Amino acid sequence: MSTVVLIRAGCTDYDDQHRVLGTLDMPVNQRGQEQIREIIQQLHASGIRVEVVLTSPDDPASGTAHAVAATQAGVKVKELDELRNVNLGLWQGLPESDIRKRFPRLFRTAKEDSTEICPPEGETLSDACQRLERVLCKAIRKYKAFAIVAPEPLATVIRCTLQHRRPSKSACLCGEELSDLLQIIECNTFESAHFMVGDDSSICDSVQIVGSRENVQ
Repeated sequence: MSTVVLIRAGCTDYDDQHRVLGTLDMPVNQRGQEQIREIIQQLHASGIRVEVVLTSPDDPASGTAHAVAATQAGVKVKELDELRNVNLGLWQGLPESDIRKRFPRLFRTAKEDSTEICPPEGETLSDACQRLERVLCKAIRKYKAFAIVAPEPLATVIRCTLQHRRPSKSACLCGEELSDLLQIIECNTFESAHFMVGDDSSICDSVQIVGSRENVQ
């Protein structure tokens, strides 16, 4: 069993503008800096000593990860290509509302699967989940406690997989609308199959949600 500290990357201007970030490299803004300070306080208050911080090579995840690791003596950041955000292709940089207006069929509350919505020249949430599987399974086997810093919607992909549920269609572009900056999850595996099945209320016995704290306002 491993303790996974899932940290949502600090806010960017695109987040505040409700634009789709995807794999675009963008630093955190002033509100994001405030969120990072809150994350550091929450991690300290949790009493958890992480062995490593995993993230992507891109901002805002990389900047958030290095800021957090700098407050944990001896803790290094490992930047992994597999932890890059979901590639949302030609939708990146566009306002979320514009995408929903231009592609209404994909976002109707009907039979479409949120994990299989694929932007032009992009990837599905399922694709992103599958590329995470090897590196996160390895981390769970190797570390007793580690942190992952990810922007949305990748953070939602990780969270839902660890909680054995699928996200709603509303989460496929900018992630779930949660107030939590940090979540602590006890788990013993990361399997992409757990992202493809289940519903929002199903959490498998092998996963324990230890705690979370509210976002800074």
